Amino acid sequence: MIRYGTVTSIFPKKGTIKVTFEDINIPSVEIPVLQGRTEKTKHYSFPKIGEVGICIFPENTFNGFYLGSGYDEATPIPVGAGEGIEITVFSDGTTISYDEKKSKLYINCKNQIEIIAKNIKIECPKTKIIGDIDITGSVNIEGNLDASEDVTANGISLKTHLHSGVKAGGDNTGGPQ
Repeated sequence: MIRYGTVTSIFPKKGTIKVTFEDINIPSVEIPVLQGRTEKTKHYSFPKIGEVGICIFPENTFNGFYLGSGYDEATPIPVGAGEGIEITVFSDGTTISYDEKKSKLYINCKNQIEIIAKNIKIECPKTKIIGDIDITGSVNIEGNLDASEDVTANGISLKTHLHSGVKAGGDNTGGPQ
């Protein structure tokens, strides 16, 4: 039996929900939410209370499965979705999409992204960062360092620092101040 049900209770740690069927107003028993992948590679996406989805029940049993929900006028397909584009839009508006034709991954996060890794390698011809950067740790550069503004080290400006012990001729100056 295939039925539409409205999610009324969720049990995320168990991977189950209860739904109520509109025509009989009776809640189901806890039923598992089908996921795309559940073994070594896992994908987890859980419905929210109030979401309407399709449930399937083998004949003569109340033990079924929540297959998922679909799009309609009340819940339209996300803006930007289309052929060859996989997209996830979260309730806060954060969007992750991938366009297969352009080979482009797009992330628009409404708050903060945190990446924790043993090592990160970014390999591309040009990387552009817009905004301030704080780095804790050493920085090694192979190649040039160009700055359109001043560079300071331990409070000493590269542009405006002074040297002590300046003499005419071939003598060396003292350290920067």
